[in-house]
Amino acid sequence: MKVRRVRAIAVFVIVFVALTGARRGGGGCDDDHDSSGSGSSHGSSGGGGGGDADSSASVAPSPSSTTTYGEQDVTIDACELTPEADYLGKARLTYRVTNGNTDQSASYKITFAVLRTSDKQVLTIPTLSIDNLAPGRTQAGTITEAATTADDDMRTLDAHCIVSRVDKTDF
Repeated sequence: MKVRRVRAIAVFVIVFVALTGARRGGGGCDDDHDSSGSGSSHGSSGGGGGGDADSSASVAPSPSSTTTYGEQDVTIDACELTPEADYLGKARLTYRVTNGNTDQSASYKITFAVLRTSDKQVLTIPTLSIDNLAPGRTQAGTITEAATTADDDMRTLDAHCIVSRVDKTDF
């Protein structure tokens, strides 16, 4: 039991540090980009947080491309949390990305966040990259990722998903 609690605390610290880093990088989790839903499965993607502001500022797009925030192009269709233990669960997030451009392809780097509804504690931070999505085209899928909580309430908590940050590069 002590090993389980120490492991849960370590996971919480890692998630907290990842969230704090994402906020320094201009991301973070706020309600301005809130979306929610429930259930589905297909595919998977790795997780991770954002870096600090200096590293994102040092990467400049090529002269033929521009980077903007494309939050309006991203929709969360479903968000489901399935408990597997007191501290662990599986988050499934179903998304749609539609390139709103009429004449340019675009690439996307998207950071989502799965939050405990009661206090907005971060349970996992799924990320997604899409390269060269044609104008007006849609890519949809589901990200499945492990989720953790520092408390032992995974079996009873409610969660919701948000779009935390979108970097859209037009070509």
